Amino acid sequence: AAAMDRAIPCGSKLCARREEQRRHDMHRERIRTVRPLVDTTEPYAAHMDHVRNNLKREQLLEERYSEIDRENRILLKKMSGIMSTPRTEEKKGPGPSSLNRDARKKELLRITKENQSILRRIQQAQPVYNHVEMEGTHRRNMGYLRNCAEYPLVVRTPRSARGGVGNTSSQMVRLGAEEDARPQSARSFGGGAAGS
Repeated sequence: AAAMDRAIPCGSKLCARREEQRRHDMHRERIRTVRPLVDTTEPYAAHMDHVRNNLKREQLLEERYSEIDRENRILLKKMSGIMSTPRTEEKKGPGPSSLNRDARKKELLRITKENQSILRRIQQAQPVYNHVEMEGTHRRNMGYLRNCAEYPLVVRTPRSARGGVGNTSSQMVRLGAEEDARPQSARSFGGGAAGS
């Protein structure tokens, strides 16, 4: 146990503790009264008038304000002149204001009728693709694929099915989980296709 004691040997522990406390107090006093080596006070030039006041900027501002006042006086003079003069209404001469007004009106009516007929044909047109038939064909083909596959199928889900345009990554899911997420009628239809 004596070999493990690495303390500095001293004649009296009481005197050694008092000496250590005195050195510590002297160190704290030196730190408290330390003076900086760099002068961080405000320089003398900062109190000079040509440094504190930017005379050139003040001159530019004064010229700008005088220019604005001059423009305002000119504008006020023009407005007062306009308000003081009597207003005279322009008299329309006899005859139509436009020589081709009737022709333009007929052309506008013809274009409107053509647009209405095109819109009517578009609304009455029948779709070329049958989405119900395409969905049924897809389910039947997926049933064939399940019957032929040896291991559980894993497909990529479409981005719109996971909710959002900002979703730019695809997700791998099992085909059985995708079938469970469909409505009951769709699962029964797909099951019939798979069984066949």
